[in-house]
Amino acid sequence: MKTLDDLFAIYCKDLSRRGTKTIDKIKQTYNNNIQPTLGHKDITTIIRGDIATLHFDISDRAPYVANKCLGVLKAMYNLAITLSLVDTNPASHIHKNRENKRKRYLTNDELIKLFAVLDKYANKDQYKKSVAFIKLLLLTGARKGEIAKAKWSDLVGNSLIIKDHKTDKLGDDRIIHLPPLAMDVVNKLDKSGEYIIGIKTPRRAWETFKREAGCADVRLHDIRHSFASWSLQKMNLSEVGQLLGHKDIATTQRYAHIHQDQAIANAQKVGQHIESIIESNL
Repeated sequence: MKTLDDLFAIYCKDLSRRGTKTIDKIKQTYNNNIQPTLGHKDITTIIRGDIATLHFDISDRAPYVANKCLGVLKAMYNLAITLSLVDTNPASHIHKNRENKRKRYLTNDELIKLFAVLDKYANKDQYKKSVAFIKLLLLTGARKGEIAKAKWSDLVGNSLIIKDHKTDKLGDDRIIHLPPLAMDVVNKLDKSGEYIIGIKTPRRAWETFKREAGCADVRLHDIRHSFASWSLQKMNLSEVGQLLGHKDIATTQRYAHIHQDQAIANAQKVGQHIESIIESNL
């Protein structure tokens, strides 16, 4: 007998073999939402009704998470079919929740207030790393994982050159250009450790910062959307894609032909633009 937990272990090994970059998030989704209810069950006894009920229950509190769970289960059972462990996929033919694309960006006023709050906490030991983390997100448009995993050895001049990143499918480096304000943040950090920031996420501190700044509904990932919005005020879509490190097949061709010198100049433009917004209130 193989339980769903056994299948998940096999699934994680397969993801690792294929170089999937989001294993930690998938494990979190499974452990927090699927495992408590179905983890102990024999995979051959789980029926569509079991998964539909789980999806329905999670949908009451978190529709997006419910869809993520459904996706994980469907992929797990597809693998089980490939391995001849089951004949059918009980996660198929279950309708996902409708997901409305979130459109939340920091306004210029919110950016000013947020930077003021960050500066307020910058010299408090328990918040220093979180402040630096969030400032780098704001000033570079980088993904949370890219900042969390950035090492001092990745810092070359005014750029971070990251090899193991989310969209690393072709062996391409992810280059994050640091404008002067971002370099100021980096230069003030303790350089004794391996990692530039040294924390996985500033999530807890972020709750405090955004509440004080009056933008409590803003998520950390909305910072990346905001960076894109500010960037579009200064450059075209292709150039913005270069800064954000997009590798999606639908956009790669537009981004691939921009020269790195232009990308560096673009990073400087956005940094100066954000800095001007902040300084306009001083």
